[in-house]
Amino acid sequence: MYRRLVQLAYHLLYHQFAWTYDVVAWLVSGGLWRRWILAVLPALQGRVLELGFGTGHAQLALANRPAVAGLDASPQMAAIAAARLRRGGFQPRLVRGLAQALPFPAAAFDTVLATFPAEYILDPATHDEIRRVLAPGGRLVIVPLAQLDDSPYAALVDLVYRLTLQASPRHATELAGSQLQIAGMRFTRRWVSVGGSRALMLVGTTDGR
Repeated sequence: MYRRLVQLAYHLLYHQFAWTYDVVAWLVSGGLWRRWILAVLPALQGRVLELGFGTGHAQLALANRPAVAGLDASPQMAAIAAARLRRGGFQPRLVRGLAQALPFPAAAFDTVLATFPAEYILDPATHDEIRRVLAPGGRLVIVPLAQLDDSPYAALVDLVYRLTLQASPRHATELAGSQLQIAGMRFTRRWVSVGGSRALMLVGTTDGR
C-alpha cells in the first residue's frame, strides 16, 4: 500500500502537480537542480533530442541552436516548458510522446539527452528507439544522478529518498552506468563538479569512440 501511495505521489508530481516540480527539485538538490541539468551542455553535439524535458531548463538553454527538439509524456510539463520558452522569446519545439515510440525519423539526431530519467531509460524498447534516431557517430548523454557533498542537509535529502523508496544518490556510484546496456554503445563516465556537489555524466557513442 505504501509503495502504491509513493507511486501515486510521483505520478501527481509529474502531472497534476507539475507546477510544484521546480520547487521540489530545488529542495532535494539544495538549489542546484538547474545547474546539474545544464552541466551537460558542453557534451552535446549537432542536432539534439532531449527525452523527458520536464519544466524545460535544458530546452531554454539550447533554444538558440537550430536543430533541437524535446519529448515528454506529461502534458502539464509540456505546458510549463512551452511557457518558459515563450517567455524567453523562443518558439517551443516540444513533442508529447513516449521514449519507447519516438515520433522522429531514423538518424534524425546527433545527440540524445536524458537528465535524471525515470525507468523508461532501462526499457529495451527505449534503447531500440534511441539507436534508431541517432545518426552514425551519434551519442547518448545521460545524467543519472548527482550527489551533494556531506552535510546535514545532504543527510536530510538522503532520508527523503529512503522514505520515497528510492536509492540514495550518495550510495549509487557503483550502480550508475552498469544498469544501462545498449548494444553497440560504449559508455564513458565523468563526474562534473557543480557548486557543493557533483553530477555523474554518462556518454555513450554509437561508433564505440
